[in-house]
Amino acid sequence: MQLAMFEILYIEDVPTGVAISEAVRIAKMYDGDDTGSFVNGILGAFARGLQSGESV
Repeated sequence: MQLAMFEILYIEDVPTGVAISEAVRIAKMYDGDDTGSFVNGILGAFARGLQSGESV
């Protein structure tokens, strides 16, 4: 999740959706589908917060 957050914040070449998808894929690979859903929810909320102007 930290890598995805870093990519969302600082790497303009990586679209937000791609960063989230990769983090979800890795989470599923190492832990399971439930973890993928959790990671997706956290990163989605993080990205929405950035779009609405909330502080990080």
